[in-house]
Amino acid sequence: MRRHSVVLSCAAVLSAGLGSLALTGPPAVVAPGALASSQLVQLRNRSVPAIGLDAFTGSYGEADSTAIGDTDNGDFSDPDGVLNLVTIATQVARTDAAASKYYGQAQLTDLVVHFRTKQLLEIKATGGSGVAALDSYAECVPPPIGPYALAYNRTNGAQITVLGRAVPVGTTTLAITGADLDVPTIGASTLTVVVTPHQDPAAQSRQGTAEAWLDIQVSGTLNDTGGSQVYQGEISAVRLGEVHARCDAAPPTPTPTPTPTPTPTPTPTPTPTPTPTPTPTPSPTVSPTESTAPSPSPSRTSPGPVPPPDGGAGGGALPETGGRGSGPLVASVLLAGVGAALVLAGRRLRR
Repeated sequence: MRRHSVVLSCAAVLSAGLGSLALTGPPAVVAPGALASSQLVQLRNRSVPAIGLDAFTGSYGEADSTAIGDTDNGDFSDPDGVLNLVTIATQVARTDAAASKYYGQAQLTDLVVHFRTKQLLEIKATGGSGVAALDSYAECVPPPIGPYALAYNRTNGAQITVLGRAVPVGTTTLAITGADLDVPTIGASTLTVVVTPHQDPAAQSRQGTAEAWLDIQVSGTLNDTGGSQVYQGEISAVRLGEVHARCDAAPPTPTPTPTPTPTPTPTPTPTPTPTPTPTPTPSPTVSPTESTAPSPSPSRTSPGPVPPPDGGAGGGALPETGGRGSGPLVASVLLAGVGAALVLAGRRLRR
């Protein structure tokens, strides 16, 4: 992610009649979602018509890493046109987000902010070739080992000058004239320069963020040759080597490409086979059963006629057919039935 036209948060603070600048707002924050970021130069010039200075805001040299394994060696395309006002001999803006450590780094040598024919601000290495005039670094070790963070901003091998005069860390007041600015209409005036390095944490600490940068602000009270004040306030401000690293949140996980869900092929619905209507089975015709005529009960055979006693002479006579012979037997049977009935009746009465 590239960020341009970053405005330095600042407010003018008047002190002893001199215009001095102090950064009072929060610093620029790491790019949204970035694990590490680096911004080499951020420049802002105020509009100061009395000396012919036009307003300008821009940034140059940026890098950021937003996911694990992301390394960025910097974008130096300069869409804001910073290099129209600034020259740099060597430069580095790099970030890396390995699984074990995230870091941002910014280095430069021999930076000059130009104004007309003068060098308004210069930061120059004094330790020979190969030594950075400015070195900013911020790193963060993520969990489970961390979070651990460390940051530093170093200018030990450099000299900072404003209009050719050395200024140390802290606040410096410079007396100038129009000749120093190449503006003949400016008389005796005063500049105030504030140099503020920032590094947090300066020693390795158990925290989830690290950041570092160097701020240089130039402000002043400008008078014309007659002694009248023509301007008071900020003239120029520059932030060099702003770096961030953060491991206080889980790194973003790459979004997997969704696998398309295959469209199921519709299974044809089978045509139902009609169930045949069962043919009713005809009930068997019951053949009438032939009634067997009951066999007639055998007739009691009447005892044959008792032959008459042999009388001798009358052997040829026919037997008698009247009831005289069976009368005594029938009478005996009737008497026996009547007697049994009487006995049963008597028993029932006794009960």
